[in-house]
Amino acid sequence: MKYIKMLLLPFFIVFTLSFLIIGNHPVSADHDFDERYEHHDDEEGKYEDVSKAVGWGTVITLGAAGFIFPIRRSMKWLISNYPKSKKTFISTSKFFGKYHISIGILALALSIIHGITMYVSEGELEGDGIIGLVAVLLMLVASLFGLILSKNKKGKSLRNTHMTLIALTLFIVFVHIIL
Repeated sequence: MKYIKMLLLPFFIVFTLSFLIIGNHPVSADHDFDERYEHHDDEEGKYEDVSKAVGWGTVITLGAAGFIFPIRRSMKWLISNYPKSKKTFISTSKFFGKYHISIGILALALSIIHGITMYVSEGELEGDGIIGLVAVLLMLVASLFGLILSKNKKGKSLRNTHMTLIALTLFIVFVHIIL
């Protein structure tokens, strides 16, 4: 139950931030008095809001799935410099090692949901949507390499390919976000 709470915490944070940002409707007073106020809260806007929240959930789950890399790389240094925290570091490493695949699958599923809802919201695939689609396809290929890697733990070239594809995916996701 403790692990489920830890997995649901990023979603709670994303939806809370989304509500705080999107829930408040700023009003501008620079309209002419003759114009009527148009209410823009239609169905497409709701899809876009949900899609953006799911997109940030994707970013959080990608970060959570990738957190295993710096933990494992720095484990010796952390344990030697902070021996009192050895139990904490080892349990954190075990947690992210155990749920790495599940979190990665969740990130892939959220990215697909994000893409579908954005497409439904906008009705067309624009430039940033194509970039996002490329990121999802790279993530899918990286997950296939990860699946093979989970069966063959000693495949160093598989691990390098998996991490290279994920790094490229993260770069493309960053470009997608800033556009």
